Amino acid sequence: MSSHEFNNDSFINNHHHQDNIEHNHDKKLDDCCSDEHDHGSDVCTDDCCSDEHSHDDEVDDCCSDEHDHSGHNHSGGCACCSDEGILSDIGDEEETSKRPYYTIAFGVILLVIAYFIGELNFSYGLLTANTVSIILYVILVLVVGFDTIREGIEGIFNFQVKIELLMTIAVIGAFALNSCAEGALLILLYYISEFLEDLSIDKSKKSISNLVKLSPDTVTILKDGKEEEIEVDKLNIGDIVVVKPGDKIPIDGIIKKGSTSVNQASITGESLAVSKDVGDEVFSSTINEEGYIEVEVSKTADNTVFAKIVELIKDSEEKKAHIDIFVDKFAKYYTPTVVVLAILVACIPTFVFAQPFHTWIYRALCLLVISCPCAVAISTPVSMVSAITAGTNNGIIIKGGEYVEELSNIKAIMFDKTGTLTEGKLKIDNIVPTDGKNRDDILRLACSIEAKSNHPIAKTFNEYANQNRFELYEVEDFKNIPGKGLTGLIDNEKYYVGNKELFNFNEELESDVEGLKPEEGKTLIIIGNSKEILGYITLNDKIRDDTPITLKYLNENNIKTMMITGDNEKTAKLVSDEIGIDKYYANLLPDDKVNIVRDVANEYKDITMVGDGVNDAPSLAMSNVGIAMGMGSDVAIETGDIVLLNDNISKLSYLVGLSKKTMRVVKTNISVAVAVKAILAVVAIFGFIALWEAITLGDVGLTLVVVANALRLANY
Repeated sequence: MSSHEFNNDSFINNHHHQDNIEHNHDKKLDDCCSDEHDHGSDVCTDDCCSDEHSHDDEVDDCCSDEHDHSGHNHSGGCACCSDEGILSDIGDEEETSKRPYYTIAFGVILLVIAYFIGELNFSYGLLTANTVSIILYVILVLVVGFDTIREGIEGIFNFQVKIELLMTIAVIGAFALNSCAEGALLILLYYISEFLEDLSIDKSKKSISNLVKLSPDTVTILKDGKEEEIEVDKLNIGDIVVVKPGDKIPIDGIIKKGSTSVNQASITGESLAVSKDVGDEVFSSTINEEGYIEVEVSKTADNTVFAKIVELIKDSEEKKAHIDIFVDKFAKYYTPTVVVLAILVACIPTFVFAQPFHTWIYRALCLLVISCPCAVAISTPVSMVSAITAGTNNGIIIKGGEYVEELSNIKAIMFDKTGTLTEGKLKIDNIVPTDGKNRDDILRLACSIEAKSNHPIAKTFNEYANQNRFELYEVEDFKNIPGKGLTGLIDNEKYYVGNKELFNFNEELESDVEGLKPEEGKTLIIIGNSKEILGYITLNDKIRDDTPITLKYLNENNIKTMMITGDNEKTAKLVSDEIGIDKYYANLLPDDKVNIVRDVANEYKDITMVGDGVNDAPSLAMSNVGIAMGMGSDVAIETGDIVLLNDNISKLSYLVGLSKKTMRVVKTNISVAVAVKAILAVVAIFGFIALWEAITLGDVGLTLVVVANALRLANY
């Protein structure tokens, strides 16, 4: 490996990702040991195999028991109180059940028939029209509300006051007060409410479910010169996969034959096709748009970038936002409190002020129905899932709702320089021949000798030679001189390509190179022979096109921007001035970066670190939200709380906007739900609302409004 003078100190380590990096942010997909995770002021512990990540170290669901909604096909469990998350079953094969539709139709028809029979005036012995009507209402309640009543009763034996218990008490109370029609209508409307809630929630995970199904199940491989179709799960590393134009690429691998353009939208969110040639990496679920290619399998089906993305999305709900945890705890104590309040409303006016018992029991039942916390409980998880869905559609993996919430409160964002604010790839910037020398000759000499090296700088020259179709010289007696550069014989003449120290064998040449003054922040590569300096080439790490406008957006939103880098002071200042960052820290080792992040966290409390996910791992762990750059890199996906899959730094502006809007939606939903329920509760106590109106306005309608408002985030 050649050893050139290299101003971008952190480039090499950032450029080559290590596959075994450990990260304190629960970054490893298969962790079975708890890792302490310091988020500035909070400390979280990732329990063995649980992946649970909570700043409160406790997650209390609205209801802890398994909730079987077999009657109305809650495929993921009741959204407001199930242990199973909204995303827990994405990608599972499901049969669309018609049962809920039949149940609703049966309930509506039976309700209408019972109502009209009750209006008739006939009798047949002991069987009267009213008796027949009541029997039909009871049948309706038992058929439509069986699961609800069962859940409510089971809750009592488990010493839990659940939402279903409120509905059960309200229905029984209505029948006891001879308001059978209202009791039957109440259970039917509740069933419809839960069913419509499910349909709404299904929309929030539809795009992710479609994403999961993008990867094909079968693949064509070459075996003994013949094509053979097998299941993707049976592929082994080293197998050769045939991918024809228009086919989905079934596995991660390296192109061994052919060239094409690939649509990588399923991984990066960008629909613009990317050119791929022999030696380039391709990813599962992406689409081969043009040419025939043969791909050598580099990862098994369960370890592809796409498979890991899907798992991260499924796991994202386990990391709840603080406000979500608060709502869960609130619901846990809220429901029993409502039951006690309803009992007081029924008893105090009756026994203390001698008011009619029937009147106040009815009002207490209305209060129970109105106080059902579904709308409050569902508002946060649906909003967070919608935000995660929106991020996924834009090539961003958000590993939990807590990071959406924390990002909305960020006061400062810290950036690594190389590979984050810059592209992380050196490019030829300027070619300066000495007097009388030819520019192309110098480049050809440098590219020919560098072609023998595998140093990152050599890769820059190799790419340049390929792009410009240089015909390289034959190089003999190639040598790598550590810390200095490369030498080689071309047409029996020895040439040198490297830094100034490479030419210290000749005092005259040494004097000549001392006078070379490249621009600050650029890497100097000198080309010469044993007698003279032929010229020099400068390289620089190109600043990402979107970096300045992204930093401008963050500054306009009162977020401080800072750069931390291992580069020298002059290079850091040059980049800082060009991109418009607020502050920079230079000459930092990885440990120094952690100390800087800690100091900034103490000052601003809520901070984000953006890095390439390798050397910056400790700094990412130290911040409230670690954002990793890294299209297709295993380490980048496993590192960071949020991953920008296609290295597009402008997505930061999108992320900040999404997080702020998400929290506005969450707070609006909770505020509206609580306010409307409070108003309706007062109205109910004063007797201005009926049972059917209570559930229609206070439960069904309000829940659907909250869910619909949250689902808008998926299209952000």
